[in-house]
Amino acid sequence: MRLAYFLFLIAVFFLCSRLRLEKILAPISGGIALIVFTYGIVQKFLIFPMILENYRAGPSFYSQALVARASSGRIFSIFPLPTLYAMVCGLLLIFIVHYLHHARGPARIFWGMLLLLGAMNLVLTESFGGILFFTAGILFYLFASRTVRQRILAPLLMVLALVFFLVVALRFSEARELAPAKLRFANWQQAGRVISAAPVLGVGLGNYETTVPPHVKPDEPVSIYAHNFFLQMAAETGLPLLLFLVAIGLAWLKANLPAFLKPENAIFASASVLILLFNVFDIGNYFFAAGVSFAVVFSQVAVLPGKPRPRHLVAVALPAMLLLVHAAAASRQRTGDLWLSRQEPGQAEFFYRAALKWEPFSYRAWLGLAHIAWQCGDREGADLALKKVLKIFPGQPYANYLFSVSSWRQGLHGTALVHARKAASGNASNKEYRKWHEVVKSDLAKKPPLPGN
Repeated sequence: MRLAYFLFLIAVFFLCSRLRLEKILAPISGGIALIVFTYGIVQKFLIFPMILENYRAGPSFYSQALVARASSGRIFSIFPLPTLYAMVCGLLLIFIVHYLHHARGPARIFWGMLLLLGAMNLVLTESFGGILFFTAGILFYLFASRTVRQRILAPLLMVLALVFFLVVALRFSEARELAPAKLRFANWQQAGRVISAAPVLGVGLGNYETTVPPHVKPDEPVSIYAHNFFLQMAAETGLPLLLFLVAIGLAWLKANLPAFLKPENAIFASASVLILLFNVFDIGNYFFAAGVSFAVVFSQVAVLPGKPRPRHLVAVALPAMLLLVHAAAASRQRTGDLWLSRQEPGQAEFFYRAALKWEPFSYRAWLGLAHIAWQCGDREGADLALKKVLKIFPGQPYANYLFSVSSWRQGLHGTALVHARKAASGNASNKEYRKWHEVVKSDLAKKPPLPGN
């Protein structure tokens, strides 16, 4: 699926590089901005208070996550994370500034209102990185487009600094402890360990999430992402391929730098700069919104000759179909997770099995079925589902833990020890897994040796 995703982005780039999109992007960016910015305000001032008033953090992961998200006050609109939404806000604001500068009459009022609404959303994401990405992008746009005047540069920088320190004030407890920076550095170190374990071929596209847990030390923050696109790409595909791609990128930039700095390309070049910075401090193009945005804006800078052909449309459609099937399966699997968190195993099982019809190798759906079977006392069904999980994801900690317990109860003590070790190493911060591993080792040490040994 990760390969299909990157092939889709490449196909979008080759299609859009043969089209001129500046006029088309005006209504598209304006419409998207109006929707997401309005919903961001509604989320902050209506939805979050409603959640905090009517919900309490229960035992389930989803209820705790819901209340924690609302309590933080950091908006994310229709996107999964505030940091990603901050990048989207910055990207849209660059387009809004461009179209505001060229608009006349009533259109200036529309773009001006969107600018204020977007700036408010950017602040409410409370993202340090988002402010910095936007600052770099908008300054690049103003200089590259030759629209900045020296006398307004200082006031502009003062306003941007004020916005940044306002976000610092909103998240002062985290800023004082340098929590965001510590998280990034810890995740970069973990990615470095993954790379050092498989430097040539990597761990495989899409496998970072399943490979990183054993490389996380007990006192480090846990994340399934490297929080750096290039580090995660190196971990998944190996250093040689990444260095090859970087070399191609630098060669292109050297040959096309004058075109990159042309005033007519300023809007797309500045958007590319913003997204590239986002890729340095997060996984960037691994997110669909960031990846598609980069493919589109970069295609308008790296223009290719010729017109779109049917083969370009086919190249976009084929991976898009795979991604839609995956999205349908993931939606059903997450719905199953939600029903399971609400202690409705019947409904959860229905959606897990629906997900497996679309995507038979969804280990999360199999893990949900294993959990339901385990809770219902169906050990045979649980073992069957656990074997499916471990075939797809051999290091899955929870599956290894359950399979270890099941094997111990069946008298398969050696098998129990192997899987208990995998569970403990796969999630070093889980005390229950470590305790079970110690219990199995201790009990095996007390057992008498087999005859003949």
